[in-house]
Amino acid sequence: MQRIAVARDRAFNFAYRENLDRLAQMGEVVYFSPLAGDELPKDVDLVYLPGGYPELFAPELALNRMLASQLVQYAESGGRIFAECGGMMYLGKSLTDQEGRVWPMAGVLPIECTMQGARLHLGYRRMTIGGTEFRGHEFHYSKIDAKGSFCFASLQFDARGEKVDTELYRYKNVIAGYTHWYWGESDINAFWEL
Repeated sequence: MQRIAVARDRAFNFAYRENLDRLAQMGEVVYFSPLAGDELPKDVDLVYLPGGYPELFAPELALNRMLASQLVQYAESGGRIFAECGGMMYLGKSLTDQEGRVWPMAGVLPIECTMQGARLHLGYRRMTIGGTEFRGHEFHYSKIDAKGSFCFASLQFDARGEKVDTELYRYKNVIAGYTHWYWGESDINAFWEL
């Protein structure tokens, strides 16, 4: 039986109910709050960082250096992390707010996120992995500067079937991207088969 850690608080509050139900079918789900200063739950097989609004809580998130260190150690030792949108932003090196202040984030991924020049990115997305089609949506204002070559080729398509430039990133066993994927009826493990 797997043990799955899920971030859940005001900064990380966008997760499809069906996705959480699917995780509960896979094993024991334990919740933690990066915003409240929680540490990473012990002995987990998967960490899920859903979307939300880390940009609204950047100063508070920047204070939780213990969790940042634990996430780095977990990722470097091969731990599996699945991060969507706000979760991906939190895994980056830094987050620049609209006023230009730079806040340190977890530092798992070599990306820097900014709210400067915010512009809406919105649309339905789909991607096929091993014969299974996954659907989701992209909704964000931030943009990232990705350092290094750790992204997949753009595999995502919009509702009209046109390829989009939204990337999915992988670093070791960390999967991250802007798209909020629906996998309530599928196997999230397929993402590690890419």
